[in-house]
Amino acid sequence: MSINSTAELKAAFIERARSSGLDVQCTFDGAFHAEVAIIAEAPGDREVETGRPLVGGSGSKLWEVLRKYGIDRRNVYITNVSKRQVSFGNDRRNPINKHELDVWKALLQWELSHLPNLKYVLVLGNLSLEAITGHTGINNWRGSVLLDTTIGNGRPVTTVCTYNPTMILRDPKLELTFTFDLNKFKKVIDGKWTYKQFDVHINPTFSDAMDWLDKMEKSSNGVAYDIETIANETACVGLADSDVEAMSINLRTRSENRYTLDEELRLRRRLQAFFKAAHERLIAQNNMFDSTWLWFKDKIYVPPIYCDTMLGHHVLYPQLPHGLGYLTTQYTTRPFYKDEKDEWREGGDIDGFWRYNGQDCCNTHAVATSIVSELKSQKLDKFFFEHVMRAQPTLVRMVVGGVLVDQDVRNNLKDELGTRVQKLQQEFFEAVQEATGEPDYEPNPKSPKQLAELLFTKLRLVGRGTSTNAENRDRMYNHAATTEPKRKVLRALNEYAKEQKFYSTYVTTAIDDDGRLRCTYNQTGVQSAPGRLSSSGMLWRNADGEQTGMNLQNQPERAYSMYIADPGYGLGYFDMAQAEARLVGWFAKIESWMEQFERARRDGSYDAHRALASDMFGVPYNEVPTFDRYDASKGHTIPEGKRDRDVTLRFIAKRCRHGLNYRMMPDRLSSTTGLSLADATVAYRNYHRITPELQRWWGELEAEVRATKTLFNAYGRRFIILERLSPEALESIVAFKPQSTLGDHIIRVMYMCESDPRWPADARLWLNIHDALICLAPRHKVKLCLSIMKKYAEAPIIIPNGTPPLIIPADTKMGAPDDLGVIRWSGLKSVEIEAAH
Repeated sequence: MSINSTAELKAAFIERARSSGLDVQCTFDGAFHAEVAIIAEAPGDREVETGRPLVGGSGSKLWEVLRKYGIDRRNVYITNVSKRQVSFGNDRRNPINKHELDVWKALLQWELSHLPNLKYVLVLGNLSLEAITGHTGINNWRGSVLLDTTIGNGRPVTTVCTYNPTMILRDPKLELTFTFDLNKFKKVIDGKWTYKQFDVHINPTFSDAMDWLDKMEKSSNGVAYDIETIANETACVGLADSDVEAMSINLRTRSENRYTLDEELRLRRRLQAFFKAAHERLIAQNNMFDSTWLWFKDKIYVPPIYCDTMLGHHVLYPQLPHGLGYLTTQYTTRPFYKDEKDEWREGGDIDGFWRYNGQDCCNTHAVATSIVSELKSQKLDKFFFEHVMRAQPTLVRMVVGGVLVDQDVRNNLKDELGTRVQKLQQEFFEAVQEATGEPDYEPNPKSPKQLAELLFTKLRLVGRGTSTNAENRDRMYNHAATTEPKRKVLRALNEYAKEQKFYSTYVTTAIDDDGRLRCTYNQTGVQSAPGRLSSSGMLWRNADGEQTGMNLQNQPERAYSMYIADPGYGLGYFDMAQAEARLVGWFAKIESWMEQFERARRDGSYDAHRALASDMFGVPYNEVPTFDRYDASKGHTIPEGKRDRDVTLRFIAKRCRHGLNYRMMPDRLSSTTGLSLADATVAYRNYHRITPELQRWWGELEAEVRATKTLFNAYGRRFIILERLSPEALESIVAFKPQSTLGDHIIRVMYMCESDPRWPADARLWLNIHDALICLAPRHKVKLCLSIMKKYAEAPIIIPNGTPPLIIPADTKMGAPDDLGVIRWSGLKSVEIEAAH
């Protein structure tokens, strides 16, 4: 039967579908003779109602973008995989089984085979991706251009993959990526898309490898490098000075080493010489991993490199993904390929692993060229090269240096806490049995499911929703209907949870074989406040096969005694005093705050938090307590109506300043301070009554974001806002300028200290704790290091709004030896240090 029009195809399709027992609710639309087909997943309500695909909200979003590129629905063919409405995610109203889906896929192939001129296919979403290409995972494959995809009759077509537009409506952060993909689709159908082949040399002889290193060193181009690891050892090092040719110097086969001991030693020495000679031209993706691994594992030091593509993309688009798979599909003509990394482990040829390593190098080279060009066009190149990349070597040294652990203290803590956790678990069981009347009932306190059954089904506690987290447990505890036996359960659970977390997170974490604990510092780590560092564990293992390291920025104070300076070395510390609050004061132009903070900076006895409490509650400054909680053991006079450990007005003012600056409402203020909702509401109203500038500033920020979708911090870091401007999003938007500025300020302090000619060669930065830094130096040089740190910490910050330069005081401490002569993190004592000139 010959089919020559959309109408004829529709009639034949419906007949075939119904003969297979399928319900056709929406068929297809558009030009039968078109070269382009757009394939969505399944019809929505509007599509079922009209019988036409992509006419609802998701269709509107698609055509809105495609029209910018001159693509109109009248000139393309439009269809879905399933011709009836089906459910996705957790929606179970219209389920579809595998058999039905396979029939729809087969019918789609039959349908497309009748389009006489079809050359290009745009697939929208997972279902379409799998039906046309056989691949799964649209988050990975979006942005990929797949040449020579075959449809039902074996005819090759070019396929471009992107999200279902419904995802864009749900998560506006994806819209920019969606636009990138559709722009790519336009280039494909205009014939402006060229796939670049690449050549990867693998299994080189010793002579070939040495010659390639010579070639890379003499090349005038940038050189992309990448390592891969197997069994906790370096397996290969890839190098490419273009985006089309690379060599993977693989040190092993699947089962044995490739070079003699002498050859491998010479190769490693040659690699070190190459890195030293070519470091200013080196390019890497996530250089923090490669350089720390090579330094720690292989004793090969990679000096400061030219460009880290992950960090460059983060500067451009902080809210987008930054993995090489994503960057490859955004910036090159190559499709997603990262699944190839582990194919050899499942019985494949290990040579594919070496080719993968070389492909990483070629793609990193291509991505770097585009990213550097884009940084320059956006006028962000100076910020990237002179600030972001300048900080990386300092962070690498901190990671590799690590923090020495006192094993005796650690083991004692482990033993004591292990016993205490068991005892607290038993006390929890006893409280549960008393409250429920069930003598053998022992729910697992680490299981959210079992806790939910206990708290909501057995005890019928009232919180907000069914969360079992600490915040909701506090709501249950304070609820009027909660009886004392049930409060006893919650107290026991809270104490167990606190001790168990400390035991499992901070005391039993695996350390490296040299007795040190390490963390990776992530320059892309805090999405809502780019510029702030985050930290995480390491990707290598110790001799016992345990993955080591952890977040060292959020250590509880009682863990500090485990971390010690090396013998003969001391610790120097500074912390930025009330830094975020000061930055908010300057950004929001709060005159009273600026005056109070400046007075506090010049007069060390003046307390800006007491001044705020005085203004909020109409109490004379001298009558506001100097402490945060009443403590009878410290001789505090407890006013009438207050109890021991109750919070003071100073504490309330300080907590308001930390939370209400960022649009926190009274209910959250209540839960974070322990105040009643009524008292929190009074504090909230008083706070905003005396600081009307805050809400004006919020309004200005919101207007700026709505107009430009862009904010800049005081150091010039850009934040493109991709999300919908919900109340939650506005909280992070308001926090961006102060938090990000502070993060970049601390990063600047780090590299300025280590590049200061007076900084000792045998000193280094030891830890970053958000707004504080600790240095490690020979004991007689700690004061010198502290004075240099203080100089850069107290360097003026220029807020571009006409306010005077902001100087944030740096409070300094030094490590004091304990009775055994050991200097511990817990032994830091305040000292007065003059800033270096």
